[in-house]
Amino acid sequence: EIHLYFGRDEQRAELLRRLRDARFLAVIGGSGSGKSSLVRAGLLPGLHGGFMGDSAAAWRIADLRPGRDPIGNLVAALDKPGVLRDEGHGADGMSFTDATLRRSRLGLVAAVREARLSEHDRVLVLVDQFEELFRVLDAREGAQVEDDANAFVALLLEAAEQKELPIYVVLTMRSDFLGECARFQGLPEAINQGQYLIPRLTREQRREVIAGPAAVHGAAFAPALLNRLLNDVGDNPDQLPLL
Repeated sequence: EIHLYFGRDEQRAELLRRLRDARFLAVIGGSGSGKSSLVRAGLLPGLHGGFMGDSAAAWRIADLRPGRDPIGNLVAALDKPGVLRDEGHGADGMSFTDATLRRSRLGLVAAVREARLSEHDRVLVLVDQFEELFRVLDAREGAQVEDDANAFVALLLEAAEQKELPIYVVLTMRSDFLGECARFQGLPEAINQGQYLIPRLTREQRREVIAGPAAVHGAAFAPALLNRLLNDVGDNPDQLPLL
């Protein structure tokens, strides 16, 4: 529904600028603030459209949520057709990718290197709802879960820090979990360098959110109704999903 996404043009441009400057970007905001939507309907189309300054770049997106098996979910995302390979290659290939990722902190870098992508290809690892990692740790399901979580974070940080291969990492996270990032070595430093805290929409931007999708279909809101909606929502960001 990218064609119906309105009101975030300035924020999308800022995300693209920051990702160009730093290969690690944490998009942070309150529950319902539109983090995932901004990335999926704003940032990703901007990348595919060449708005990050490299019109020849071909972006390969590994899209995942951590869940209870973050490394396994990363393996599945990387092995989807169009990411590290143009076609899927079955369970044996996934086992090889899994072994590569678990070999060392540079496992993600090694997996991308072994894929032998073209010089124009860029790999973006999108970890949506990163806070799931903390929920699993809080469930205290054993040392293996904690080891996998630490290894997963290390894979992301090492891939974003190295300069040999064009690997980028974007994560979305609820702001109330920001302090939990200190559990992982190096993660607070990375977030400090590449953090984007989603601002509230202005009244004019909220007007675009309401009127823009209607205009796509040749319709318009009565001015009184539009103002009523804007007044009812007010400045409370919790009302954005309801709007």
